[in-house]
Amino acid sequence: MNLFGARGPFASPPPPTFYIPLAPPLVSRALIGINLLVFAATFVYGLLEYGVWNGPSNLRVLFDMGMKSNLHIFYGQSWRLFTAMFLHIGAIHLISNLIGLFWLGPIIEGHFGHLRFAAIYLLGGLLGSIASYAFSPALSAGASGAVFALLGATIVYFYRFRDNMGRQGQSMLQSALAILVINLVLGFSVANVDNWGHLGGLAGGVIVAAGLLPRYRPPAVVRAGAQPLIREARTARTLAWTLVCALLLYAAFKAVSFIGPPMP
Repeated sequence: MNLFGARGPFASPPPPTFYIPLAPPLVSRALIGINLLVFAATFVYGLLEYGVWNGPSNLRVLFDMGMKSNLHIFYGQSWRLFTAMFLHIGAIHLISNLIGLFWLGPIIEGHFGHLRFAAIYLLGGLLGSIASYAFSPALSAGASGAVFALLGATIVYFYRFRDNMGRQGQSMLQSALAILVINLVLGFSVANVDNWGHLGGLAGGVIVAAGLLPRYRPPAVVRAGAQPLIREARTARTLAWTLVCALLLYAAFKAVSFIGPPMP
């Protein structure tokens, strides 16, 4: 390095450094759009079917469109476990969940990739619905189980790579844990919150993400300066673990139905 800051002819090149390339949040944005469209649909359906302007908070409208009802799930309408993940009871409920999806979605999708992110969101959210079906007799709806699944996946990922990401990774892990504690405290302090759905979603996110954690390797040709790490495809492992988790969810649902869920 000469006096003017330029590299001299005999200066050594910068050492190689590596970074993780992030996938764009395409699925996250699509899920936000779907939740908004479903919310608008509840408004339109309430207006057309019942002549009411409060469709997003009207229990008749939400029931018709697929909110969680233990009685009806027990008697064959198992699809409600899925549709309830996209319904929200009022604007505040919708906004609070979309904030979580807007923040956590790009993080998990960026580090896991599109398909693994979709598996974490959907399977984790379904476990939240099944946990609510197993332990809560109340009618319920919302994406909060799936959002808690993303929170669980965030904790798993940044704990796994806590020694590789320095202060930024440790800060992300600490923030995720703090948000988890705050949400659990608030959830158990406020009435009409489906805490079983939250806990089930959290557990689902941890379980699914643990088996889908990415594996990185340096590029084949290492050069000076910054280079992206290669995320290994591991397609067979991804499909196998996703199938195992789906089968476990099915078994859990059947076990709850056999024992009998709590009824209102």
